[in-house]
Amino acid sequence: MNQGQVMGKIMLRLTVVDDYPPVASEGVWAQQQPDGLYRVANIPFYSPDVCYEDDVAVQVQDDGLKWFKQIERSSGNSTLRLVFFETGRARASEVLERINALGCRWEGMSKAFYAINVPASVLLDSVLDYLQACFEQGWLDYESGLLRQ
Repeated sequence: MNQGQVMGKIMLRLTVVDDYPPVASEGVWAQQQPDGLYRVANIPFYSPDVCYEDDVAVQVQDDGLKWFKQIERSSGNSTLRLVFFETGRARASEVLERINALGCRWEGMSKAFYAINVPASVLLDSVLDYLQACFEQGWLDYESGLLRQ
């Protein structure tokens, strides 16, 4: 982190349908940029609105919370989420290592739930094909957050 750049949370509003996601908002870490925008510094677990490394504008509320307003500069990254079934949890480390080998990074919320960042430089279809094969083996299910390829 460059000296003088502030790291803080920005809030993202979520639309809950049939009790999913289990929360109405999500906070992500973001680093304030010299131009006043905030660069998303972690992978969102629920939001379909932003991806890792997007530069976003925020609106500061009276209580000081910074709420996502809009993307100003897209990172070109995509976000996927995956949930390991009980039968696939023994395969989790193997799957996550393969996701890393494909050029992606991930963050875990639990032993079963992960958010995946697919950089713009990585062929999204290669990751989706792999996850589909894992799904067909009965190991996991996956969904898209925000896809950009």
